[in-house]
Amino acid sequence: MIYVSSACVKEKSIAEVIKQLAGKGIKNIELSGGTDYYCGIMQDLEDLKRTYHLNYACHAYFPPPPVPFVVNLASCNDKIYRQSLEHYIQCIEMMKSLECRVLSIHAGFLVEINTEEIGHKVSSKTVYDEEKAYDRFCTAYEHIAELCKKNNMDLFLENNVLSAENYEEFGCHNYMMMTDYESIRKMQRQLDFHLLLDLGHLHVSANTLGLNYSEQCRELTEYVKWIHVSENNGKVDGHKPLRAGSMIMEEFKKMYQSGMDVTLETVGNMDEILAGMELLKMEKK
Repeated sequence: MIYVSSACVKEKSIAEVIKQLAGKGIKNIELSGGTDYYCGIMQDLEDLKRTYHLNYACHAYFPPPPVPFVVNLASCNDKIYRQSLEHYIQCIEMMKSLECRVLSIHAGFLVEINTEEIGHKVSSKTVYDEEKAYDRFCTAYEHIAELCKKNNMDLFLENNVLSAENYEEFGCHNYMMMTDYESIRKMQRQLDFHLLLDLGHLHVSANTLGLNYSEQCRELTEYVKWIHVSENNGKVDGHKPLRAGSMIMEEFKKMYQSGMDVTLETVGNMDEILAGMELLKMEKK
């Protein structure tokens, strides 16, 4: 099944995003970050689902919190940790009302990140103890996994992106969990999870760490349960429209297995989004 991320459309209101996507016949929508909180958001989601016969999945930073913050289940800051865990508990309650059966979340960070830095250069000097951060993340993830299991929901864990800019800022230390094969396998030794592999994230991280992208994809293929796909230049996670024959699309073709779910995460105009969907349908055959 092909989903389109709500983050593909840059609007402040999730209702407006869904109307634009659904108006073009897109039925499978992954609710993601990038929109603002407002009263009545749940009613809008329910009404739009019923009107357009939609199928929702939920990802990471949705629903938007009333006061924005960076969700980090690995945080050693008690306030951020509690907020992050509560975010997903509330998310699961929302999903129940929407009959949404899929939740995917991001791996954690070993540094403190503010809302202005997410997806950009991180200048924070607050670095967490690695062992404690991993313990916190695993404890939180297992709690969320148990809630999902009780509510008949599938849970996926996504790899992070490590840009060259942040790697240099961190003094060539990798403070992002799950950026490449070795760090993903490290997490697998501590935690049982379904891997959502973002091919764009892996493309940037492999370049940053001097790793062979194709080899990284090959080594991870057997573990992948869901794919996120968008294009980038290998330096910045730009979420560019898909291109036939690109390195990322060539790896997608090799990795994709029949029945696997895929999310299009490209930012662009509606024609580019629809073209990306058609390319994915063609490459899946």
